[in-house]
Amino acid sequence: MIGCVLMAGVSDAAAQFGGGFGFGLGYFPVQDRSLGQVKISGDTNYDGFLDSGDLDPNINLKRNPPGLIVGTRELARIDLSVVHNASLQTASTPGSPGSPKLKFLYYKLSAILDLRPINLGHRRGSFKSFEEEQSRSGRMRIWLDPNRTTLLLDSADPGKRRVEWPAASSLPPKHVYAEGVSVGDSGTVMMLTLLLDNNNLGPVADKLFGDKACWDALMLSVWPSPKTKPFIDKSPVWKRF
Repeated sequence: MIGCVLMAGVSDAAAQFGGGFGFGLGYFPVQDRSLGQVKISGDTNYDGFLDSGDLDPNINLKRNPPGLIVGTRELARIDLSVVHNASLQTASTPGSPGSPKLKFLYYKLSAILDLRPINLGHRRGSFKSFEEEQSRSGRMRIWLDPNRTTLLLDSADPGKRRVEWPAASSLPPKHVYAEGVSVGDSGTVMMLTLLLDNNNLGPVADKLFGDKACWDALMLSVWPSPKTKPFIDKSPVWKRF
């Protein structure tokens, strides 16, 4: 088994530099094996717009902690971006003319949005109990729309902290809306994670040797009052209710 791993590693390295190895495994360049690219963005500079000032790390970094600050009775728009790696859906056919083989992986691929409280004082972010988590972390909800008609996630409900969109039949929304419900203590934050993964629907072999999942995350903190922001336009990034 060790020999097989070493052989695959050497062949991959040889492929990167245009060389060949052994049984011909290294003659064909290895394509990017990640499932795609994802991005989660908020108005981290609080100017009332989601623009390059929020996305360019040289202009404004995602602060950690406390992350994006959302006031109670306030909604903050969060933008989600999921781009699939189309090259994973095809496989080259060495020595055979014509189109490449197709191997559609969408049947086991999902975009996942996850919300959970994090204990900053623990190395794995855990709490001693659910009761401690709820007493310390406050509460946040994630809505599909700014009118709060479709609830996606609720940090106070263990059964509503994760929502999935199977790639074969659906797409994640472009925007979701984070609502600050109640304030937690200064040693906790909320972690909102966007994940593109195929391990949930695949066998153990996929978990060990499958394609690389991709993810992005944004820390969120609930404060009693919102941060001061300028005039809000007709398609609000922030909304008071």
